[in-house]
Amino acid sequence: MALVRVKPEEAELRFGIRKGTDEVEPAPLFPGQDRVERAFSLALETEREGYNVYVSGPESVGRTTFTLRKLREKAREKPPPEDVCYYHDFHQPMRPRFLLLPPGTGRDLSRDVDELLEKLKQSSHRIFESKEFEEEREKRVRDIEAKKEELLRQLTESARRKGLGVIMTPAGFRFLPLVRGQPVPEAELLSNPVLRESYQRSLREFEVEFRDYLRALRDLDHRLADQLRDLRERTARYLVEGLLYKLEEKYRDERVREFLKKLSENLVANIQFFVEWKFVEDNLPLRRFVENNINLFRLKVVVDNGGRDSAPVVHEEMPTFRSLFGYVSHRAEMGILYADFSGIEAGSLHRARGGYLVLRASDVLRNPLLWTALKRVLLHKKIYVSGYPFEEAFPLYVGINPEPVPYRGKIFLIGDPLTFHLLSLFDPEFTRLFKIKAEFASVVKLSDELVEKFPSVLKEIVSSEGLRDLTPDGVEEVLRYASSLAGDRRRISVVFGYITDVLREADALAKGKITGEDIRRAVKEKVYRSNLIEERIREMIAEGKIIIETQGKRCGQVNGLSVLDLGDLSFGKPTRITATAYPGEKGIVNVEREVELSGPIHSKGVMILTGYIGMKYGRRVPLALSCNLTFEQSYDEVEGDSASVAELVAVLSAICGVPLRQDVAVTGSLDQRGNFQPVGGVREKVEGFWRVCREKGLTGTQGVVLPSRNRDNLILDPELVEDLRAGRFHLYLADTVDDVLELLTGISAAEFHRRVRRELMRFARIATPKRR
Repeated sequence: MALVRVKPEEAELRFGIRKGTDEVEPAPLFPGQDRVERAFSLALETEREGYNVYVSGPESVGRTTFTLRKLREKAREKPPPEDVCYYHDFHQPMRPRFLLLPPGTGRDLSRDVDELLEKLKQSSHRIFESKEFEEEREKRVRDIEAKKEELLRQLTESARRKGLGVIMTPAGFRFLPLVRGQPVPEAELLSNPVLRESYQRSLREFEVEFRDYLRALRDLDHRLADQLRDLRERTARYLVEGLLYKLEEKYRDERVREFLKKLSENLVANIQFFVEWKFVEDNLPLRRFVENNINLFRLKVVVDNGGRDSAPVVHEEMPTFRSLFGYVSHRAEMGILYADFSGIEAGSLHRARGGYLVLRASDVLRNPLLWTALKRVLLHKKIYVSGYPFEEAFPLYVGINPEPVPYRGKIFLIGDPLTFHLLSLFDPEFTRLFKIKAEFASVVKLSDELVEKFPSVLKEIVSSEGLRDLTPDGVEEVLRYASSLAGDRRRISVVFGYITDVLREADALAKGKITGEDIRRAVKEKVYRSNLIEERIREMIAEGKIIIETQGKRCGQVNGLSVLDLGDLSFGKPTRITATAYPGEKGIVNVEREVELSGPIHSKGVMILTGYIGMKYGRRVPLALSCNLTFEQSYDEVEGDSASVAELVAVLSAICGVPLRQDVAVTGSLDQRGNFQPVGGVREKVEGFWRVCREKGLTGTQGVVLPSRNRDNLILDPELVEDLRAGRFHLYLADTVDDVLELLTGISAAEFHRRVRRELMRFARIATPKRR
């Protein structure tokens, strides 16, 4: 293919949009994301372990919107999960137990338990102070006291038979000797050795029998305590079961019945707190103590799914230990921090049980301990309520340790491709837990279907943002802008964040409906806010401080094109590339490389250039060449190989002395056989040189030559298209270096190469000493 001049029609885009946004219904559309659709389909259809999803793609491509929409659609097909509740375990007070109940049951059961406790507080003291309870208690006490009196009588008779009298003292039983049926005074006992010896013998003989009586008396005391306890328990059970009867009839779920059974046992065993309630109402410290103990019987509902009709979809925007895993709140009492099960608060993982949790990867990974804790949940399928995120680093931390709730659900991490690659390489557990990658494409192919539905896509944005409607030419201009963001006539960018920004700004500028002119103005204003550096560079070129020639011819000098990226703006900048050649053995010296300002790709381009010269001329001509090649007035690192064709042309011109046109800039990559390879940033490069030429004055001969394979990347400024149509500026497409040489030198490629070979022969003769 020979050199081709680009027609103006090839540098502008027309789609034939006939509808404005006021004529269509909003329709969210994620075109060209079949890969993502299939990934989500697999993830949402399987419940196997590890099939969590990493949603990858650039910012503003719609990752979060798409994810939430898909999950909410799927969640409607699934039932709501159980309520999550906690209750106090009286056997292990520091480890509250969880209770999973049918949706809505937790709230009702908690309310019923509260009512039950209030009734117990009001009625317990009455039943334990009732006439029936007191009579039954007195009856049991009298029965035991009568048996104790009979035992004491028997004890007295047995002692009398041994010649001993029994005296009851506060310290217990005391024995004195009997003489003729009367107790002997202590003084006489001490003064009569015979009587004392007889007394000691009687005590020894009676000791075994006395111990049996004591044991029997103690058994009666224990029996009385047991009977009173039994009476108290039977009374408490009668009271509690009478109140729990209605709850047992109301709730048929086995989990509720098991909880009510445990509640009944604990209430019966600790009924004294309810009995004491009426007696401590006026004593604030005692009342608080009793009330805290009564509160231990309540049920804490941490997740209430009673109002749901589907599975939950939770988007946690600020993931922390507290927001994800929940926490235990403390209350201060008399200067002491106190915590129990009632202070347990749910996190996003609790609320997302049985459904889906959406997180941003960057937010989670910002805290490595948080990421580790999240992986534990996925590995062990349990949600641990952490009282403090650094409990492992501080083992002296003391607090309640709630029983972990079983976890079931899926986590969707939203992040960029680089984060995915890093996690895959350096975190061995990541690929086990996140088996599915759903990657969004930022650029998709432009189809007739997409063009037809594009007004509906913009209508969705207009409706959600509350903007004015767009006219058909406004829609077409937005589509053209999306294509320019993609840098390809056959594709558009689906990073709708940029498109939304332009629509917002056009809405602020528009007087009525948003027109194509409003869109173009908004884009120009957006560029103007960021292109201060670009304007300063053009001013310096116009003032001659940065030397760029746009007219005439020069040997060993050509205008190359580069792209400067400022983050929010990229623009093209012409660069003067020069070369000097002379006989020698150094070959092509890349000045940027020598001073360490050449990136590896640029250095590779220069080496390919050297390979082309060797292939083209070295077979017939001994190469005795020294050549210095540089980017003039360049003080930063040079990277990329898009200037390799321009560098080659400059080197060959320096060798043969044929001048090159300065009104034509060159961009394109070179292979070792002299073929023109496509490059990036074509639009920025072409418009950058065009603006410089316009600043210095258009002559009608200026233009840019670029690879023919970049034809589809020509989406240019409308003003530049007008200059192309009027012949004030030109674009050329080339396939080989020979096409460029003919354009820049005005002579045939064969003649040019002949002159280069001739000069190389001359260099060889000069560099080779004559033989004697």
